[in-house]
Amino acid sequence: MDVVELTGTYTYRSFLNRPEPVDDFNKLRFAQLELRLAAEPDGAVRGELVFSEEPGGDTIAMDMDGRASGSAPFVFTLTGKGRPGSPIADFHYEYDGIVLRHWETGIGQRMTLAGTVLRAEDHGSGPTLAKAGQTASFLAVKREA
Repeated sequence: MDVVELTGTYTYRSFLNRPEPVDDFNKLRFAQLELRLAAEPDGAVRGELVFSEEPGGDTIAMDMDGRASGSAPFVFTLTGKGRPGSPIADFHYEYDGIVLRHWETGIGQRMTLAGTVLRAEDHGSGPTLAKAGQTASFLAVKREA
């Protein structure tokens, strides 16, 4: 796989790492967002994790920066930071992931990224304080070009 194949738009979903069965899958939901990535041949990866986008308005997003390897297994690391002046300016998350196997005989398979995410710094305050150290698992499924 060539590193630049990572370029694209993904549906990003992260899940709380709860080991017990749940009666409602939404109890595992941490986030569902849009991930946009651009990868360079040298392994540099940049992009944004979009929380919301208003037509003609501002995009609320974290800027993503990282690196990817072009060897098997295909791995990547990303740092996400909220944009200055935005409602999520104090967000800082770290991502570590892999590209899941492409099955030669698979039907309808899409490129999928999988890994873990760490809240690297506290954000918010008072009752909305989100403490650093929270982890989750994520999947990001590549959309059509």
